[in-house]
Amino acid sequence: MTIRLTDRDVQMLVKCGICRWLTTDQLKRMYFGDASPNAVQKRLRKLADAGYLRSHREHPTAEYIHAVGPKGKPLVEERGVEVAVTSDVPSQIEHLLGVNELRLAVEQGPVAVAYCFAYWQLADLGWTYPVIPDLAFAVRAARRQAFVAEYDRGTETMDKLLEKLQRYGRGLNGFPLAAVLLVTEGNRRFDPLIRAMRCGEVVVAAPVLVAAMGEIREAGAFGTVYVALPEGGRRKLLEGCTDKPGDEPLLPGSPVEGSEDGE
Repeated sequence: MTIRLTDRDVQMLVKCGICRWLTTDQLKRMYFGDASPNAVQKRLRKLADAGYLRSHREHPTAEYIHAVGPKGKPLVEERGVEVAVTSDVPSQIEHLLGVNELRLAVEQGPVAVAYCFAYWQLADLGWTYPVIPDLAFAVRAARRQAFVAEYDRGTETMDKLLEKLQRYGRGLNGFPLAAVLLVTEGNRRFDPLIRAMRCGEVVVAAPVLVAAMGEIREAGAFGTVYVALPEGGRRKLLEGCTDKPGDEPLLPGSPVEGSEDGE
C-alpha cells in the first residue's frame, strides 16, 4: 500500500521513535487537535497498513499502541533518532506508556522545556549517576530548574520504592535537583511514604513531590497540586523553586535548547 506522507505523519513517526510506543489517545492529543477518534484511527490504520507504523493491541477491546514500522525506520533515522524494529512488545509496556504519559504532561505544559528524556535515553547521554530516573527534565523559568520523576504502578514493594528514593540521598553531584517527582497510579501509597520520610527512613536532599497519575492527566504536570514530603504540605511543581545563582543542571550530551534530538 502506498500513501503520501504529510509533515504531521513524519512528526508522529519521529515521536514514536523517541517514545518507543504511544497509545492512540496520546498521539491524538499531540497531533490531531479536535479531530474525531474515528478520523485519528483511520489515519493511524493507513500508516500501519503501509508499514510506516506498527500497531498492536492485547485484546479486541484494548486500545491500540503504536511504534515505528519497517518503512518508517529510515525516515526516523534520517532525523537522528535510532529505531529498533522488532516484533516484540516490551514486558513492561504499561510502565513505558505511563512514563510517556508523564513526558507528555511536561512537554505540553505552559512552561518552556529545556530537555526531557526517559530512562531508555539517558545512557546514550552519558548518565553515570547511581540511580536512573524514569524521566529527567528541565524547564526554563527564571533560571533553569531540573527535575527527575519516578512512575510507580504499585507492582514493586514499598521497600523497593523507598530504596530507590534513598538512592537520591544527598542529591546528584553536579546535577542540582529542584525536586524529585513520584507519580503513582493511586494514592494508597501516600500515607506509608509520608510516615517513612517523617521518621527518617528515607532522606532526600531535594523535595519529594507526590501525585496520582489521574491528577497529572487532569491538571498537567505544572497545574497539579502535589503532596510535598516529608512535611506533607501541598504545592505546585514550580512553587518554592529557588532562583538563586548556581550550577546549571545540564545533562551530559543533552541539547541546550529543545526537548529532544530529532524534533
